[in-house]
Amino acid sequence: MFKKLTAHTAGTTDTKSLQRAWLLQLYKEHERICWQYGVRLAVPIMEISTSSANWGSWHPASKTIRISDRLIQLHTWDVVINILKHEMAHQVVSELFRSHDAHGSLFDQACDLLGVPGEFRGASGDLPRMILDARARATASPHRNLLLKIEKLLALAESGNEHEALLAMEKANYLIAKYNIRRIEQSQEACYECLIINHKSRRIENYQRKICSILVNHFFVKIVLADLFDAEQCRTHKTIEILGTSENVLIANYVYCFLLAQMDSLWRQFQHSHQTTGRQKRSYCLGVLEGFAGKLAGQKQQNLPGENHAPAIPANLSVQVCSNDQGLIRFMEERHPRLSRKKFSSARVYLKEYEAGCHDGSNLTLNKGISSEDGYQGRMLPHRR
Repeated sequence: MFKKLTAHTAGTTDTKSLQRAWLLQLYKEHERICWQYGVRLAVPIMEISTSSANWGSWHPASKTIRISDRLIQLHTWDVVINILKHEMAHQVVSELFRSHDAHGSLFDQACDLLGVPGEFRGASGDLPRMILDARARATASPHRNLLLKIEKLLALAESGNEHEALLAMEKANYLIAKYNIRRIEQSQEACYECLIINHKSRRIENYQRKICSILVNHFFVKIVLADLFDAEQCRTHKTIEILGTSENVLIANYVYCFLLAQMDSLWRQFQHSHQTTGRQKRSYCLGVLEGFAGKLAGQKQQNLPGENHAPAIPANLSVQVCSNDQGLIRFMEERHPRLSRKKFSSARVYLKEYEAGCHDGSNLTLNKGISSEDGYQGRMLPHRR
């Protein structure tokens, strides 16, 4: 006789399966972190706890790391990894430093060793209950007015007058460049962020890599293509990490969302007018991005006539600034101490559709006319209440 599976036992079975998958992934993360940072630690016992008071804990007597199931359920896996690194820092203090230092100088040294971000270094009870996203943190930024000015210029870039729209986009680019030049020249302190774009996919498309190239070449950020575990689906997805100052990360993320939305919109218009099939979409979209990248580069090399135009910007300024930004370099090394570089083969394209995309992309103006899923309707910052 087969035992009848009730709703309760089914739920229990699902929960146990999830927790087994989480535990397996935590063991993998522990091994990966040790390899990344060149630290030799014994493999601990991993447990999923039901604690609502602490996100994680390290127990030296039993060599056990406990991670709260509520943490996994309420936050992204990137947050889980940082809590795990916090507990591993306690393990470093116990095993490598032979100390019982809770959150003193030795613990700080262990956090430096494992690249634990500042907001994850507090005592268990002090760890943030809610991890603020980049937008929320930038609301209190001293450069908040810069983002508001850029938003206003992008709103002007929606103008039906092509000259006014181009001028507004040009001025927005100039403000971004001016902020970054002054920041590097004056060695201003900056808050660095890592914003993760996760499309819940196992691959990064060619057009996504092209957008990343645009962000690196023109918007003062670094890009890392990485992997991130999804605790709900129990599978690993390919992600895009945007790293830079809080302001640059928000602007770059805005541009990424804008280009994705515009590609789809332009493709639908092109497909309708030319009665083409979906097979040519990739070629057309790559063309749009190439045309837009060419427009950005052209704006930096020469200006349109007129007194109101901003000064010219060096074509490779973004790469130069990021190469000289020691704070960003340290931030990247802390997060990704062992980065590998891979070359990707170029995509085959349908020439006709690609050239049509290049033409449409060269006429594309960065503006505020997008609606994002998070409800900000194309704004970089949430409204203050």
